[in-house]
Amino acid sequence: MQINDLANYGFNVSEAMELCINDEEIYREVLETALEEGREKVVLFEDLFAKGDFDRYTIEAHGLKNAARQIGAIELSELAKASELDGKAGNLDAVKERHPRLLQKYKETIDTIAMLF
Repeated sequence: MQINDLANYGFNVSEAMELCINDEEIYREVLETALEEGREKVVLFEDLFAKGDFDRYTIEAHGLKNAARQIGAIELSELAKASELDGKAGNLDAVKERHPRLLQKYKETIDTIAMLF
């Protein structure tokens, strides 16, 4: 699989490449970091949700929003952004309702990146 193939999985490769100063090597490094961190963060999101720690969940959603946008995973970024905003507003029902979709998209994103390496 090549970098440009990520577009077939919903990644905005051109936006991500712009953020990486159009350097494919930098983009690959960012993707590799996202893969490594993502494997840990998925477990963290599950744990925080199970514990009901929505303050920390909101903080993690903020970080995911930015990290996902940096790699071109726009749908994941938008889900994380919505969870962050709902968490800050105290709209926990919306966060809880969105959680399965967020987690599924996060796992799909990680699995897609893993095909590159």
